[in-house]
Amino acid sequence: MKQHPEEFQAYFQTHFNKWGLTKTESEVGGLILLGLSLREIADRRGTSETTTRQQALSLYKKASVEGRHQLSAYFLENLLAAQTSAKPFVQSGSGAL
Repeated sequence: MKQHPEEFQAYFQTHFNKWGLTKTESEVGGLILLGLSLREIADRRGTSETTTRQQALSLYKKASVEGRHQLSAYFLENLLAAQTSAKPFVQSGSGAL
């Protein structure tokens, strides 16, 4: 089954909304999931790296993850589970699928 980028974006946004992220935190989260560094995100958004770091920390707290790796793993595990109809290995984040 072929996935389209807008489907992934909607999938991520559904979780961002469920976690109560602000528009800014959602934007930072999307860029983190794309693999950008905090410096790259700050440059792209025209903010300081310190501001971006604080926004990322707030996102992680709301999502109940410890950092970018757990955030990425949360989505990867659940997307893979959905593709294979298997249960995710870990139910992290503040709300299971």
